[in-house]
Amino acid sequence: MLRTQPASKRPSAAAVWSLACVTSLAIFHPSAFRIQTPQKSTTLDLTAKPPTGERGYPGIPGAEMGGFSGPGPGRATSTYSLPLQVQILNSLVDSERNFVIEVAVRNVGDTVFELPSSRNLTKIEAPGNKSQRLFFFMLQPSGRNQTDQFLQSIPVGGSSSVPGSFKRFGPGETLRVLLPVSGEEVRRAFKDGIKELDVRIVCSEWQLEDDRYFIRGRSVDLASSNTIKFVLRDGDPVALQP
Repeated sequence: MLRTQPASKRPSAAAVWSLACVTSLAIFHPSAFRIQTPQKSTTLDLTAKPPTGERGYPGIPGAEMGGFSGPGPGRATSTYSLPLQVQILNSLVDSERNFVIEVAVRNVGDTVFELPSSRNLTKIEAPGNKSQRLFFFMLQPSGRNQTDQFLQSIPVGGSSSVPGSFKRFGPGETLRVLLPVSGEEVRRAFKDGIKELDVRIVCSEWQLEDDRYFIRGRSVDLASSNTIKFVLRDGDPVALQP
């Protein structure tokens, strides 16, 4: 039976551009969870692991970084800010000690925001598709530097050529998102004698070019306004309120 545990509230900054986390996906079996979602498009449930054939192109898209990669010496990939606010609401845990993190994503902008929502990245990245965007929900231990591995990275995609691949929500509206995290990954993060582990959500987005697998724009990383705290009890991670 799933137990609800609240998140702590400790704001933190996020590291920008940690490519090592992008292809990391959930490693637990999705049938372990029994979460009921509303019929309306108010919840984005990302707890199911996508089939291997739907995980998109291998490797990282090309990008321009000060002329070191791609054409156009001296040019850099453009960046922008996401008009969103992210807050961790609570966590759910099952008998196998895996977690689902419930997150609220609020539109703080002035226009409707289209959040990429498809787990079938292969379909999104198909040649000829227009306005391709990749969005990442990443779980990062607070206080770690940008070279550290994220606990989990959950990518979703959207394209104007793929109907239903975006979740639309207007100014002031909130989308509920369910993110998986392996209990074993959390346990392994307890190293160097640490007693508590604060984890934040970091969101990032890439805009891809239509005619090649290349990043034309990327967002600055957006961190959740709070963190969720984990401790070890009898060797197993437990989420709790400080």
